[in-house]
Amino acid sequence: MKQLSKKIKDLREARGLSPEELADRLGFAKSTVWAYESGKKQVSVVHLERLADFFEISVDSLLDRNDRTINVDLQNTNFLNEYTVMLDDQPLNEAELAEAASFIQVKRRMGSYGLAT
Repeated sequence: MKQLSKKIKDLREARGLSPEELADRLGFAKSTVWAYESGKKQVSVVHLERLADFFEISVDSLLDRNDRTINVDLQNTNFLNEYTVMLDDQPLNEAELAEAASFIQVKRRMGSYGLAT
């Protein structure tokens, strides 16, 4: 919550806006911007979307969720039901993923991807 409060204030200040000006542009009550920036009030989902659109960033960026990591075991293809792995704008099938995993394993065994060690 504290990070989001600071992020909203930093973005507003970077645009050279007062809390009142930001509230007017977004159609929020002036007290709402103050409450968000001070951490006194949680930002609603609707307001998150408006803030992100106004500052031309994603909601994830606004929430500092840029470093999201999804761990995938290429040897266990059960994740294919939930995700699509793409290469050259085309999805990889199970056989291609298995081949890619085998290739990487061989290269790792060779150490430093085939460079003399």
